[in-house]
This record gives sequence, C-alpha cells and structure tokens, in this order.
Amino acid sequence: MVLTAANRYDPGMPSTLTPDPAAHFAIAQSLWRECLRQAADDPTLNLSQAYHGIDSLMREVMWIAHMFEAWACQHVDFTQLTDVWPYLLDDRFGAECLSILRPEDLADFDTHDCRRIAAKLRLTLHAAL
Repeated sequence: MVLTAANRYDPGMPSTLTPDPAAHFAIAQSLWRECLRQAADDPTLNLSQAYHGIDSLMREVMWIAHMFEAWACQHVDFTQLTDVWPYLLDDRFGAECLSILRPEDLADFDTHDCRRIAAKLRLTLHAAL
C-alpha cells in the first residue's frame, strides 16, 4: 500500500504503518489530566518537585504517548475496536495508566506497562504476538 495524504489515516483506526497523531494527543491529554487531578486530590504529591519541573513531566507524558501508540500499532487488533481509537484513549488511558503507576513514577514506564494497560482497556491483541 502506498501512503498518500488521502489514505494516511483512517478516521477512528490508526494505520498499522504509522502511529496516529490524534492518538498521541489523546493519550498525552488523558494522562496529563489524570496527573493533575491526582495532584489536586493529594496535597503531598508535588509533580513539579517529583520531575524537577513540570516541563520534565510533560516530556514523560509525551514519551509515554509515543511509546504506547507505537506499541499499539504493532500489537492491537484494531478491527476488533468498537470505539473510535483516540476517543477511547482520551476517555480512559490516563486513569488506567495511573492505576498501575504512581504519577511520580512515570519515568519507569516501559513496554510491559503497554501490555498491562491494553489489558485494562480490554483491547484485543494480535494472536501471533
């Protein structure tokens, strides 16, 4: 398949060839909101101090978005989705991610966490993987 501007992205389902920027945005936005919500609920959680500045937290959030979307493009069977991919991520990714990692531990996120979050999101993975 030749990628063109017209077929690069299928609305609602990312290409298996190229990560979807809308999914990156949705993951980052969802995780960012959930980090801020948890910090507001827990006066002992100082995200700026934990990351030596909020800009470092932003970098971690963006790295997680990049890593999860790249992992998902290789492992998730998008034909089994009943939700629009970026909407699902925006609605649920942040809460599911922070159910397995504390907000101050996002730098420890790795591909094993991608599989754990996929399970929490009830995503169908390719059988061969």
